[in-house]
Amino acid sequence: MTVGPWPRVFGHDFRYSHKLWVFPLAAGIAWFSTLTILLLRWLAIGQPRYPGQVNPEIPFISDIAAFNFQPVFIVGCAITGVTFAGTVFAVHHVRYSPRFYGLTDDAEWRQNTSFVAFFMGMFASVCLVCLSIFDTFENNDEHRYILMCTFGGLGLAAILTAVVWWDEAWGPTARFPGLQKWCVFNTFLVVAQTSLGLCFTTFLWMGRFREAGFLEWSLCYVGSVWLASFVGYVRLRKDISGNSIASEREPLLDSVA
Repeated sequence: MTVGPWPRVFGHDFRYSHKLWVFPLAAGIAWFSTLTILLLRWLAIGQPRYPGQVNPEIPFISDIAAFNFQPVFIVGCAITGVTFAGTVFAVHHVRYSPRFYGLTDDAEWRQNTSFVAFFMGMFASVCLVCLSIFDTFENNDEHRYILMCTFGGLGLAAILTAVVWWDEAWGPTARFPGLQKWCVFNTFLVVAQTSLGLCFTTFLWMGRFREAGFLEWSLCYVGSVWLASFVGYVRLRKDISGNSIASEREPLLDSVA
């Protein structure tokens, strides 16, 4: 049996709650709510144009956050960042935990890729929290760099996670039918986000701010759905023979050690 980084760092006696699905659900709701509150607030006060706003039709998210409801943006980013960190941990840990899917026979490259995706997710979580602190009006340069780091970390975490779980999305190798549809849906969202992110970055550096503005909002809203889609990964499923995973019948563990 190949021993990758997950079994070495988190041993078989690692204890946790079976309600890890709360992390992706909370992350998706928190991010969707934050975006919607900012957008509705901007519409409600007459769609003002803010100092430094370069998009003539719709401001960037950070433009609104710098002048209206900044506390909402800070709290929303903080909650999303923390719950996203929990989501990334949950999604990769359950793959190898004997109490969940127990895929400890994975190739070492896949286990290593999983750990890199976990690290990039942690990095993106920290960047997201910092993004809310360094607003675009008073700290424009810092905000831009942190924004690119956030998108970069999220993008790599998303792509690498999709690569790790691809064997459960592809028909011939899928072992958990209940999980397969979530992997396919999540992979579709990753492709959509990657396309939107590349277009956003391209238009931003080309100075085509109108297109970049709409793409940023679209990217972030799709991202909220992507976060919530991980609920399907961390809710215990049946294997391909129709048998329940053993740990599903065990009592919940309340503590994390």
